[in-house]
Formats: sequence, structure tokens, C-alpha cells
Amino acid sequence: MNKIKKHKDKLFGLIISLIFIGLILWNLDFHQLLQTFKVFDYKVLLVFVPLYVLGLYIRGFRWKYLLCGTSNLTVKEAFFSFTTGNTLNSYLPARAGDFWRAYHVGHKLQESKMKLLGSIILERIIDGISVLLILFFAVLTYFKHQWALNITYIAAALFLGSLTVFFLIFKFNKIDWFFDRLSGITFLEKFKPLFIKTASLLNKFMEGFQALNNPRCFFMAFLTSCIAWGIECILTYILIMGFGQYYGFSIALFVISFLALSTIIPSSSVFVGPYQYAYILALGIYHIDKSNALGIAFIHQITIMLTITVISIVYFMLTDTNFSDIRAEIEENGDIPKEMNNDRNT
Repeated sequence: MNKIKKHKDKLFGLIISLIFIGLILWNLDFHQLLQTFKVFDYKVLLVFVPLYVLGLYIRGFRWKYLLCGTSNLTVKEAFFSFTTGNTLNSYLPARAGDFWRAYHVGHKLQESKMKLLGSIILERIIDGISVLLILFFAVLTYFKHQWALNITYIAAALFLGSLTVFFLIFKFNKIDWFFDRLSGITFLEKFKPLFIKTASLLNKFMEGFQALNNPRCFFMAFLTSCIAWGIECILTYILIMGFGQYYGFSIALFVISFLALSTIIPSSSVFVGPYQYAYILALGIYHIDKSNALGIAFIHQITIMLTITVISIVYFMLTDTNFSDIRAEIEENGDIPKEMNNDRNT
């Protein structure tokens, strides 16, 4: 059943990607696209790659702050596992890398996998709020299109709404109360063991949101998130200038926010389709044609993908992990609730 579901996810992502690819290729000037690669100053990558890795390392500090010192996770391990999880997210559907990260680190450190998964969800929400701020400043400094403002409203509703919901659940912690009442209903009494098990898992999951109860931890997590995203904005600006495109810094803010939001859209491997179209939309605000935008998007994405893939391979070599081990962990993630039941013994 899980295999069928996985194939459906892949098929749906493939269809979405094909739709976006069709939009990208429509009236595309391939000659201009090739010219875009010729004008790029590739020495820019000597600055881009190390600073991008620095941004990834800062995200390792963020995960430490989100766990508020309740984990044995080191910044080095957080950096490698975050980067490797992102690599798997790029190549696999359904955010498999996030589940792999929770399972892998939890198994390695003998800690609650559900708590780690909860902290990863909170991390993604903080990412969303950071991107929302970037988009807000972009619109504030260069407001030309109403649809860009509409995207800001949607992003605000999505990420601030998610944070509010999880904060209320964490703060009032009515999970046990809810399932106790549910099991008290006559025709649902036979499901009481399932309700108890589910409540236990959800409580462990919500432990990953403990930073919401610690202002210092949450502030530092949010601050490191903003620094990491700020580095990406600066790098994007440098990259665009490497193509001879000189505009205000707001162009990088639009690109990064649109790219981040595009990764939410289901697609095939490496976000083919939505990623490139997001670049075209962002640069289109500044009247940069589709061919140039696609060329910049390609260099940007291939550089990032090569960087995180190399780091992931290094991590697997350092930890003596082979591809069969990775595949086994990913397959176990496919039945995550069953596997997470072991948390009660962790």
C-alpha cells in the first residue's frame, strides 16, 4: 500500500513539473539562453560556494537552539544531517529528507525521533516566517505588482497561522484530555489502546516545540534563521550581478522568497519546473526576459545541488554509511508511525 502511495506522489509531482516545464519552454529563446551562460563570470562561484556552506552551518546552530539544550546533538552533526536531509528532499518526494533526518539522528543519538521531527516542523515554520519577512521587505522597497502583494498575504496566512496553531496546542496541551474524552465515547471504547498510543506519540512530537516556551531559544533560532537567509539573499544578489544584471538589492529578496515558496509545490526531483518558473516570475518583475532568467536559475540551482550533494557524500563516507543503509532508513521512514512507537522505549 505504501509503495502505491509513493508512486502516486511521484506521478502527481511529475505532472506538476511537466505543467511548469511547458510554461517555461513556451516561446523560449534558446539562442539567448546559451548566450546567458557565456556572459556569466564563473569566478563568482569561488565566493558563492564557501559562503553558502557557512549558511548551512549556521542552520546547524539553529537546530541546536530549537532543541533548547535537551539533546546531545552537536552543531557538526546538525550541519551534516540538515544538509543531507535537504539533499534527500531534493531528490525524493514527500519531504522524505525531513523524516530521514529525524529517524537517522534519533537512532544515532538514542533520542526521541518524534521530538526531533517536531523540532524540524518548527524549523520549517521559522524558515517560512523568515522568507515572509524577506518578501515583505521586497514588496516594501519595490512594489510594482499587486500579485506579489497577494503572495505575501498567502504566505503570512500560511506560516503565521501554522505557528499560532502549534503554539496553542503546545501551550495548552490538551492532547491527553482530547483522547481521554474520545475513548470515553461508548462506540469508540474499543479503540482506547490506539488512542493512548497516538496521544503518546503526539506528546513526544510536541516536545519538539519546546522552544516556543523559551524566549531565548526561540529568539536565537529565529535570529540564526534570518542570518542564514540573509546570506542566501546576498549570494543571490552577487550571482545575478555575475550575469551583468545590475539592479537594486530587492531583486535578490524577490528571488529568494519566490524560490523558497516554490519548494512547497509538489514536483519531481530537484524541484524541476516550479524552481525555474519562480526565478522567471521574480526576475520578470524587473523586466528580465525568460531566457536570461532561466540561465541564471540553472547556474544557481546546479551550484547548490552539487554543493549539498558533495557534503552529503562526505558525511556518508565519514559515518561509513552505504547506499543500502540509506535506502533501509528511508523505507523505514515510509512507515513512520510504526517506527516512532519505539520512542516510548527511548
